[in-house]
Amino acid sequence: MHPKSLPWYWTLLSFLLLASGGLVLAYSFKKLDYAWDFHFLSSYIWEPETQRPGLLLQGLWGTIYISVLSILGGIVFGILVGLCMLAPEPLTRSAATVFVDIFRNTPVLVQLYVMYFIVGTAIDLSPEVAGVLTLSLFCAAYVADIFRASVIEFEKGQLEAARAMGLNNWQIASYVMAPQILRRMLPALVGQFVSLVKDSSLVSVISVVDLTKSALNVISVSFRSFETWFLVAIMYCVLNYALSTYGRYLERRLRVVNVG
Repeated sequence: MHPKSLPWYWTLLSFLLLASGGLVLAYSFKKLDYAWDFHFLSSYIWEPETQRPGLLLQGLWGTIYISVLSILGGIVFGILVGLCMLAPEPLTRSAATVFVDIFRNTPVLVQLYVMYFIVGTAIDLSPEVAGVLTLSLFCAAYVADIFRASVIEFEKGQLEAARAMGLNNWQIASYVMAPQILRRMLPALVGQFVSLVKDSSLVSVISVVDLTKSALNVISVSFRSFETWFLVAIMYCVLNYALSTYGRYLERRLRVVNVG
């Protein structure tokens, strides 16, 4: 079935909104009265003398490294906490719910300060470990809630049919529940992972070398904040666009596999 096309006035309205935004942005740039110079950033992207990645590319790698570790940690911790939220024992459920409420309802910046300056001081955590651990726990709170909701919404009739076919609990979990739950979780998970990549910029406040920290170092030397932040915004946009695109690709693959 072909999707129903929208009336022409919606297309016109969309065009007018985009055009208005472009005009406002162009007018703002014109009124800024600022001598733009993006050329100086080339040496911070790639060092011509040493033929090595510059400060900003090194920071981009730091952001990718921290984000990947935090996402992996968030998935593992999140599924474990989600299982605890579904446990029949009330104390386990309550503890898991309190964990989710705390990390979902407090700012990541506050969590970073507590993890590094209080917990990290007590057990000697490095800034990188404190940053990854905080982001992992923050991500886990959302993953746990997404996992819990997906399991609760699972159709119970399929479980009864699988048991009637003689499948054991492991086979039911692996071949019946897991593919469908993953397909339901994936859109929300991708959105959360994109948000986590952006939130990873906060680790710069505890001196972790990421893209934002590298940008601050560039600005402190060049005194050109506008060009630097524009380039950093583009880098974050490209990184998150790649993540979102891969998430949509996985959604299509899972949909085809499920239909097949």
